[in-house]
Amino acid sequence: MFISKLRSLVGMVFGFGDDIVSVITGSVGTPGAAGSLASDQQTYFSAKLLEVAVLMTVLDQFGDKDPIPSNSSKTIQFNRLEKLTTSLTPTQLVEGIMPDAVGLSMSQFTAVAEQYGLVLRLSDLAELTSKHDVVGRALYVLGLHAAETYDILIFNVLSNASNVYRPNGKISNATTTASDKIGYVDLTALHANLMDQGGRPFDDGDYVFVIAPQVHASMLQDPDFKASNQFGKPERIWRGEVQELSGFRIVKTNAPGFAYTSQATSGAANKLFTSYAIARNAYQISDLQNLRVYAAAPGGQTDTLQQTRKLGYKFAFKAIITNQNWIWEIISAGQNSINN
Repeated sequence: MFISKLRSLVGMVFGFGDDIVSVITGSVGTPGAAGSLASDQQTYFSAKLLEVAVLMTVLDQFGDKDPIPSNSSKTIQFNRLEKLTTSLTPTQLVEGIMPDAVGLSMSQFTAVAEQYGLVLRLSDLAELTSKHDVVGRALYVLGLHAAETYDILIFNVLSNASNVYRPNGKISNATTTASDKIGYVDLTALHANLMDQGGRPFDDGDYVFVIAPQVHASMLQDPDFKASNQFGKPERIWRGEVQELSGFRIVKTNAPGFAYTSQATSGAANKLFTSYAIARNAYQISDLQNLRVYAAAPGGQTDTLQQTRKLGYKFAFKAIITNQNWIWEIISAGQNSINN
């Protein structure tokens, strides 16, 4: 009896015997791997988080800002007193006779602000166990998402521009080929179109041309661009910066709205890109509620155990084109022509 109890006690101390150790979780080791300590090694996490793509959102820069005051309305109306028609053959006044009176014309544009937002949820365990500042980085990516959302909403409005231009006189997407790229000749035509309609330049004296990276790449290869810079400003060629051309300030953007669209028409460009030639005051941007970021602490009736934290943003605004003559949508191919 004593011997049996002693054996049992020794077995417990040295780890053998019946039902002494039970494996509840874990992985079975690999037999035959002499010298392997894999089961005792852990993954090391870098103290920094990798960066995410930060896209260039630019469309809000070129709209005329007119905020809506709080506690007034979510609808804003813009009015424009139209110019009087100028005759090419003005009528001379007759002495002593009153000429016929003419009326004034006023155009009205109405925009209704719309609200957008996004909410993230973080668990308390995520904050407790993560080696990184998840709250700070969550706020960072929320800001990026808000900027991209704001930009694409403006893009969607500008995509309704009534004036559409395609290089080489093409009249539809289906007839646009890989060689139909934007160049100096196209910019001169667009510049003339905006001037014909009395489009006002921006403060630097230029109109603005907003383009995707692939369109910018094709413009860098335009022979007129290279010829105009190779002696006077060759650094533009080496740096890959068009900057200014034919009265336009060239602005690159890789915002989501400027991604290519695909088409399967035989003989046509596989990828088409949208650009905008913009004069000052072509469109309005009315903010009712500026971007606000919220960070709610855990708790409340729906979170009694304080298990989650919620982070989010919201804003309310509306963009509207108020002069269709001062904005052109351009549809073209881009570089590389092999893939376009």
